[in-house]
Amino acid sequence: MIKMADCSLVLNDVLCFLVNKFSKTPVKTLKASVVDFYNVDVLADAKLCLLNDINGMNLTNKPPHFPLRRFCDGRLAHEVDDLLTLFTFCDEMKLLDKLPKYVSSSPDNMPSLRLYEGDLQVLMSLLRSMGDKVESFGSALAAITRDVRELQVWPSLPQPARAPASVVNTRPTAAD
Repeated sequence: MIKMADCSLVLNDVLCFLVNKFSKTPVKTLKASVVDFYNVDVLADAKLCLLNDINGMNLTNKPPHFPLRRFCDGRLAHEVDDLLTLFTFCDEMKLLDKLPKYVSSSPDNMPSLRLYEGDLQVLMSLLRSMGDKVESFGSALAAITRDVRELQVWPSLPQPARAPASVVNTRPTAAD
């Protein structure tokens, strides 16, 4: 953290991106861009930084509680949801302008929203629908694989019935 006059600067690419795009970009687009660009550890660190900055304000209303580190399926999406919930809290409490000034070390460390707006929106929609189809194909393929495995295990056939000992061979012989 760098202190300047009345403004403290915090080097955090994720928070720099989010604070500058939060009120100008639809949440769905913002979430998609963050999920696609950042990894889960960077997002978890950004959430921790934002929580520390909010808690440092000594507010009467406490921010929502989140686990600091999640270890579950969909962790990336949960971390983004947590960050966006914290920004929503700050927005509702009119705290966005009281947060430190988040800066980025390079514009290359932040996603470009042009990929999600305008001309490439069609391509992004196509990629999302293809992802959904691949996911549904995966579950259908798993069901087919299960059925094939069940068919591969044949039940044992019953033993052929034996003729009772009292039955005499009634086949004609060559001597007849």
